[in-house]
Amino acid sequence: MRNLPIIALVLATLASAQGIPLISEVCVTPTEGEFVEIYNPTASSISLDYVYLCDLYGTSATLASFYPQIVAGAVTNVSADFLVKFPAGSSLPAGGVITVAMNGANYQTTYGEAPDYELMNTGVGTQMTTPPNGYINSTAGLTNGAEVAVLFYWDGTSDRVYDLDYALWGNDTGRRVEKTGISLDGPDGDTSPTAYMTDVVSASQVPISLAAHSSGYSYQRIDFTEGTETPTGGNGLTGHDETSENMSTTWTIVAVTPGTIYTSLSRTTWGQIKSLW
Repeated sequence: MRNLPIIALVLATLASAQGIPLISEVCVTPTEGEFVEIYNPTASSISLDYVYLCDLYGTSATLASFYPQIVAGAVTNVSADFLVKFPAGSSLPAGGVITVAMNGANYQTTYGEAPDYELMNTGVGTQMTTPPNGYINSTAGLTNGAEVAVLFYWDGTSDRVYDLDYALWGNDTGRRVEKTGISLDGPDGDTSPTAYMTDVVSASQVPISLAAHSSGYSYQRIDFTEGTETPTGGNGLTGHDETSENMSTTWTIVAVTPGTIYTSLSRTTWGQIKSLW
C-alpha cells in the first residue's frame, strides 16, 4: 500500500491542473445508436491515457465482475458488458466533445457521421483498447431499463481506481455502484491492500430517470458543476463522491444530439494529440 494521503494529493494536483472529463450524454435506444459522449468543460486539454470507460455495476459482494477488481486481476466477463481504455496518446481538447459508440458502423448509419471511438471494431471510429484484466463482450451494449456508465482513472500501478464521472438510470438498485467495504492490493510492489472510501448506499443514489428514454432521445447532462455532489471524502480523483450526485436535477431527457452538449455549443475539433497528465 502506498502512502494514500500523498497519492491523493498528487492526483488532486494533477486533476486540478488538467480538469476532470464528464459524461455529457448517454443514448441507450435504439440499440444501433447506443453511445456515451464525454466532454471537457475546462480551458485545458485533458490526457485520456489513463482513462477507462465501463458499464460495470457492483458491490463488495460482486467484486469479481466489478470495475475496481481491475487492479488485482481479471474482471469477470459478464454478458453484454465492457471495460475498456482509451488508446495511448488520446486526448480531449479544451471544450472538446467525443463520442464512444458501441458499434461504429451502426452509429454512422443512425446519425450520418462516424463516432470518435467505438467498441466493436467495425472500422468506423477509433477502436477502444481492451486493457489487461478488462474486456469487451461480443454482445456489449447499454441496457435500456437500468444501467450505469462509469468513467474512471487508473495509473496502472496503484491499489485503487479513481472515479471521474458516473451516469446512472433505472430503478433497479442492484445495478448501481457501491465500493464501500472494498480493499484491494494492486501491482504497487507491496502486499498491503488499500481501502475505498464509503459510497452512497445504492438505494439512496438518485438516477437520471427511473425508466429508459424513448428512441430518438437521450440522457443529457444539463449541470456541468454536478450540482450538490459531495466534494470531499469520496472515491473521485479529486475526492468527490460521484455516487452522491442528484442526477434527477443535473441531467434531463431530450432529443439526441451526439457530439454536441446540451448547451448547444458547437463541437470542438479534437485530435489524438498526446498531453501528459
